[in-house]
Amino acid sequence: MALQLPDDAENAAAARMLRASVAARATIDEAVGILQGRHGLDAEQAFRALAGGAGVQGTGAEAARVAAVADAAAEGGADPDYGDWA
Repeated sequence: MALQLPDDAENAAAARMLRASVAARATIDEAVGILQGRHGLDAEQAFRALAGGAGVQGTGAEAARVAAVADAAAEGGADPDYGDWA
């Protein structure tokens, strides 16, 4: 039984998936830090707040939104969902 190595297309697809996963994790970590600083939560509490009712599957999207709100606030804009949040 010979060892079969993945071809270049499989390697490229795996590399793309890994990059996307790392980028999503970085966004989630950024959002967790924002929530910790803004609301005095520990990391677990902040992660659960991000997951909310959507569970882990919705965490990436919510984390991206939290990070975007923080970026907008830093640039003088604000998320309309939060009114005078900034």
